[in-house]
Amino acid sequence: MKILIVSQNFYPDNFKINEVAVELKKSGHEVTVLTGLADYSTGHIPKKYRYWKNRNEVYRGIQIHRVRTISRRTGPIFRSLNYLSFAINGWFWGKLQRQSYDLVYVYLVSPVTMGIPAIAVAKKQKVPLVYYNLDLWPESVKAMHINEGTLAFRIIHRISRRVYQAANQIAVSSLPFIDYLHDVNDIDRNKVRFIPQYANEEGELEQNLQIEQLLNEKRSSNNFVFTGNIGYVQDIETIIRAIKILQKAGVTSEQLRIHLVGDGSNLETIKNLVKSLNITDFVVFYGRQPEKLMPNFYQFADACLLTLKNENKIGVTIPAKLQGYMAAKKPVLAAIDGDAQRVIAEANCGIRVNSGDAESLAHAFAEFMKLSTIERQKLGQNGYQYFLKNFTKEKFMTATQDWLIDNLKKENETNGN
Repeated sequence: MKILIVSQNFYPDNFKINEVAVELKKSGHEVTVLTGLADYSTGHIPKKYRYWKNRNEVYRGIQIHRVRTISRRTGPIFRSLNYLSFAINGWFWGKLQRQSYDLVYVYLVSPVTMGIPAIAVAKKQKVPLVYYNLDLWPESVKAMHINEGTLAFRIIHRISRRVYQAANQIAVSSLPFIDYLHDVNDIDRNKVRFIPQYANEEGELEQNLQIEQLLNEKRSSNNFVFTGNIGYVQDIETIIRAIKILQKAGVTSEQLRIHLVGDGSNLETIKNLVKSLNITDFVVFYGRQPEKLMPNFYQFADACLLTLKNENKIGVTIPAKLQGYMAAKKPVLAAIDGDAQRVIAEANCGIRVNSGDAESLAHAFAEFMKLSTIERQKLGQNGYQYFLKNFTKEKFMTATQDWLIDNLKKENETNGN
């Protein structure tokens, strides 16, 4: 099968679609990727891709085509220009494309507009168009303070609906997405399939004396680790306020410490909150760390933290880090709603409270601190066994390929081939 993958973010940026593309190639498919200029990690276009250089590359046997984009930089204006530039230039690329494909597959993280180039190719070549949907639009723009009822929201809603409705089939990473796509974007539930994200098993420890020394210096009796993006929706504030409650109850930093591994738009806000609440001894900031060092942090953790705001429908999703925590055999402490609560309950892999409930999260910390080593290990093992049954790369790729083949068969039957 000749597959065109459309994803605004691809190698050298670190997204799972990199691995998915490689796995599809290994399975014997001819894979081509349409993407942007690799500015996600830094906000700036690398020198390697400036001035029309390296717009066509080969990555592990995969042909990559890059279209011009305006760099993300910072702030909503440049972010919007970045999204639009990929959509527009990708659309022209799709209309001019002469290479033939059997199917177009969109790895649909934000923004939804990355579906526009895919629509151009699929319509021109009359081939199936499918999305693997990991975000909700127009819901996601509420995090940028674009509220319902505004002209901007109505425009984005109209674009989102048209992009979603153009697909032959949509796979979603969380069950509540199905209701959202139906209720908000008028998508037939029969067109949607649930394929949960996968996580890789914990890799080998990477020797890094600087990190090892820092972890040893900051070790407490109970170490709780949060990894990933530190943005507004990740709701780290609930963790910080829970720690303040514990401090007032007499808990010391020698008994409990939070280790935040990541970066994001809300990082400075969190740092200022920690200072204002006078709990700097309880919280350690490590900044963004290479993926290869994550096993070091997981091994160090007594439990991992999962929080997400529930001010809109984004709060009912399953964050990908949950699968990562389970794969690392770590108990989970979560202040979250929706499908993630279901998974944690089914797996019996930790303690969960409602999103934004700092008081209950403080009680969860205290409850976990009373658990024995054997009880903690049991929670971690429970999560790992659930991961093996539901969230491995092998299961994801099998489900994805079966789904892609089903779409191609339906198209051929419709056309009488």
